Amino acid sequence: MSPRVLLVDDDPVILRLLEVNFRLEGFEVATASSGEQGLEAARREPPDAAVLDVMMPGLDGYEVARRLRDEGTAARPTSSSS
Repeated sequence: MSPRVLLVDDDPVILRLLEVNFRLEGFEVATASSGEQGLEAARREPPDAAVLDVMMPGLDGYEVARRLRDEGTAARPTSSSS
């Protein structure tokens, strides 16, 4: 299974650039154009990592990160094979 990354940015050009580059590197990618959409996407399918724009209208990247941590959706559980 490929690692899943959530990309959140209100600039569509930057969001698309990030998406293309992460996909080329083998990541499964979810995108959102606002903090609210990013939270909803993470609740549906928790990512392994998130790249958040700090300066967005509404919920900024700092607030999204805080809520992801508080809700426990900051990262999906992984199984350990020892």
